[in-house]
Amino acid sequence: MNGPASQHVPKPNSVSTGELIDSPKFQEEQSKKNTLLESLNSPELVKLREDLAKAHKDSIEASVGWYYNLSSEDKYKAVEALCHIICKAEHQGTSHRGLMDTLGVYPEAFWIDHLMDLHNGMWTFYHDQKRENEIKEDIKSLLP
Repeated sequence: MNGPASQHVPKPNSVSTGELIDSPKFQEEQSKKNTLLESLNSPELVKLREDLAKAHKDSIEASVGWYYNLSSEDKYKAVEALCHIICKAEHQGTSHRGLMDTLGVYPEAFWIDHLMDLHNGMWTFYHDQKRENEIKEDIKSLLP
């Protein structure tokens, strides 16, 4: 390419000419995708998803039942400890995995969906609080 860039005309490639989607390899890969979609909706996998959803629901119900069967003192201790541990970790800017690690439940707690909700809400709260404090500090530094 010795001439100016404006004189360079790119050669057509397999993507621009449509050869790619007409190729047997592409058609084979495309049929695999359809097979994958069909297999994901197979009766076996549908049953497996239903079983997992039921096991998840049963686990939550068992955990909630366990909590409500605690004595008032034990409930207080559990809530106090969780609040302290979670708020301290989130205030320090931990990740979702870091929060699970701090609670001592990584990787098992990965499937506790509301823990992610809690982490996201707390992260947003502390992130916004940090930004607000930074803005206040910037304003103070600008004023005489």
